[in-house]
Amino acid sequence: MSDNTANKNYHKRVAEELREADTPHARYQAVLDRHWQSMRDLDEPDDRYFVGGFQEFHSKTPSFHKARRDRDWRLR
Repeated sequence: MSDNTANKNYHKRVAEELREADTPHARYQAVLDRHWQSMRDLDEPDDRYFVGGFQEFHSKTPSFHKARRDRDWRLR
């Protein structure tokens, strides 16, 4: 495959993707995706909790087990 043919195929594929992204359905889906992502960002667990009237943070509380709120969760 020559370099010229590869460039033509690349530009053809980019043009197809841009044409597909410009459809009303794709734009509507993009709005929905942004909305769902913002809702998921708001649903993340809060890092703080209160003990005896004092504010504590899960990420700064030492523990001997790993939990989702730990900074090193799922790190190896």
